[in-house]
Amino acid sequence: MTLFRALLVPICLIATACSPLFVEAGKISAKKQDDSVRIEIDGEHFTTFQFADEQNKPYFHPVFAEGGTLVVREDVFGKEGENRKEPGRDHFHHKGIWIAIDSINDDALNTWHERNKIRTDSVKVDDSGDNVVLKVNASWLDDDGQPLLKEKTTYTITPDRLIACELQLTAVDRPVTFGDTKEGLFAIRVHTDLRAAASGTISNADGLVSENDCWGKPSAWVDYTGKVDGKTVGVTIFDDENNFRPSRYHVRGYGLFAINPFGEKSYSKGQEEAKPLTLKPGEAVNLRYGLYVHASDKDSANIEKVHKAFKALGK
Repeated sequence: MTLFRALLVPICLIATACSPLFVEAGKISAKKQDDSVRIEIDGEHFTTFQFADEQNKPYFHPVFAEGGTLVVREDVFGKEGENRKEPGRDHFHHKGIWIAIDSINDDALNTWHERNKIRTDSVKVDDSGDNVVLKVNASWLDDDGQPLLKEKTTYTITPDRLIACELQLTAVDRPVTFGDTKEGLFAIRVHTDLRAAASGTISNADGLVSENDCWGKPSAWVDYTGKVDGKTVGVTIFDDENNFRPSRYHVRGYGLFAINPFGEKSYSKGQEEAKPLTLKPGEAVNLRYGLYVHASDKDSANIEKVHKAFKALGK
């Protein structure tokens, strides 16, 4: 099987050997039920990974900063609950933290808008070490319900509220082409009060600030910080320099925050373009991202230190 990015040492193999990022980090644990995995840090709810059969894709929801402040949109709802005139009720398919994309094989497969389903096939949990490791196998189904892509994702979740995501997508029995689109790939929908349209500030590793300056640009990381219930919280997404190309950020003032390697033309408004990535049957693409939840402003959140720790987790 050809890999478009050399596989890093699997996170699941090194997780038990990795120490928390900061000495004050607590004990992390996981409790698996039939269709969810609840993650706690020192007995405090951090997040729950949801993968019920009736869902169109798996996702993390809710997600809390230290101290219990919610950082994702409050509700998960279906299309019938969407009301684009009401703040926070737009885009029903934005659910917590998720993986999806909207343009595969000339739009024949669209998991971003939930036209096609990502079926969770198995979830394995290991919380025996310093971190929790979730190993997720899933199938991206075509209009006939047949797998077009097989997904293998390893989430390594640290006591410091870093989620390291290592994703592998493999073409099953047909060629798979990832089209140029801004709608993908690893994403979070932030809390309604955290939006830049409310209290939030968007900034990146290159010193740029605002949606206009950070949207569509590559950067080592982008941060989204604001106030929820009067408390300062934030979310940072990290790119991995070993991905097959630098990813760009689909970060919006209304609350969508995503990173995606498949939108060179869309993000540059036609000024830049990359050859579409096509996988032959049995070939795979490997991608790695991180998401860090912090209970402070950006300058106090140790983002650069966490970024270094994120990179170290992948070695």
